[in-house]
Amino acid sequence: MRFLLTIVAVTALAIPLAAQNNNILRQKELRQQKLKQQKAQQQKMVPLPAPAVERFLQMSPEDRERALSQLTPERRQQVEERLRRLQQLSPEQAQRLQDVYPAFESLRPARRLAVRAEIQALRQLRPIERKDRLNSDAGNFSPEELSILRQVTGIPE
Repeated sequence: MRFLLTIVAVTALAIPLAAQNNNILRQKELRQQKLKQQKAQQQKMVPLPAPAVERFLQMSPEDRERALSQLTPERRQQVEERLRRLQQLSPEQAQRLQDVYPAFESLRPARRLAVRAEIQALRQLRPIERKDRLNSDAGNFSPEELSILRQVTGIPE
């Protein structure tokens, strides 16, 4: 009888431990999957370096077409869209981006992602809302990052 009670007690303790271990393994798998997705997203979001964009802009239409034809269709579409957006900027906007690009590139990859995400969010707002958001987000970004955000969005310091 005592032996039977011991088996029941051990089983009662072992089942929650097994479930807990299974839950830990599932959480670990989810974290690894999320990390893989973040790495893939980082690789997708790597911007074209400023000198490469400059080279594309300075190429003849034939040379540009030849260079673009060597890219995958998805990458070609991305590059063409970036070139189109850059060509649509006013001269002062283009100069502002050229001035801020080296500072942006010098950020760690994780911080570049954070700054890029914030730029995208700020572009959806009206100027007064941008200013309020930048002031409220000041604790989330370093002074250098805030300067980049302000320059890109046109909000004075």
